[in-house]
Amino acid sequence: MKTTSIRIYLFVAVLLTSLYACNSEDNPTIATCLLTSTTDQLVEQSGQLTDELKRTFTYTSSTLTSLAEKSTSKEAAFQVEYANSQVIRATSGQDVVALAYGTGTRPSSSTFSRGGATMSTFAMDYDASGRMTKITEDRQVLPANSLTKQRAFTFTYDADGNLTNERVRFTLTDGSVVEQETEYTFDAKPSPYKRFSELSLLTAVALSQAVETRPSRFWHINAPISLKSYNLTSTGTRSNLRESSTFAPVYDSDNKLMNQDQNALLYQASVPTPVTKKNRQTFTYSCM
Repeated sequence: MKTTSIRIYLFVAVLLTSLYACNSEDNPTIATCLLTSTTDQLVEQSGQLTDELKRTFTYTSSTLTSLAEKSTSKEAAFQVEYANSQVIRATSGQDVVALAYGTGTRPSSSTFSRGGATMSTFAMDYDASGRMTKITEDRQVLPANSLTKQRAFTFTYDADGNLTNERVRFTLTDGSVVEQETEYTFDAKPSPYKRFSELSLLTAVALSQAVETRPSRFWHINAPISLKSYNLTSTGTRSNLRESSTFAPVYDSDNKLMNQDQNALLYQASVPTPVTKKNRQTFTYSCM
């Protein structure tokens, strides 16, 4: 009897060890941690940090209840509403982002309104794994100093589910079109957004605030370590390089991305020497 008990104990121990080995990337500590804030700060030549964009998230248990965004020009705090366990609306004062669903579990469209007037509508497409492949914004009211009436973002993933490419097509009020493309390379460790529960809502809210320029960042599985952005010709081929950035990520012992420096080279067609820019992004979590 004693020998049988020892064998059972050894079998269970080996089984548990195998399970943890197979899920080494999905550290059990990470799985219980919720992203609570992201901050993007410009690093001045003096070393001083200047805030450019901050997002914060609050939860009840593990359910997202609010998300806020503060930029250098605007601040908004959205309260999140649910029906039948699906997020349907986020409200910040007179600003409302309402989501609609088709046959799937992810929202298929969204409307951004202000004071009851429609500002933008969003159409959302996904692949069979629930990853967003396209989001198209049709603007009914243009933001100040903007000539873009439509933005269409298309996302491409590799066989492992990493978002490798983002294309954006801007349609201007005069009917002309401008296209850009960004390609990414990745670390082997997870993105802070990998387990964020309401990615579609975050994408729509961020785009409604007219600050976000690369919504693909929310759909990364692994953390990017570099990106290159190009202008595209009228035939969809790459022309000049717009930006080349590298990231220096810092993780904690549980593989959570805590902060990273982004070193960017920004190119302009009329200027032979690129402009250098350094930003620091930080991430905070609440772990249960």
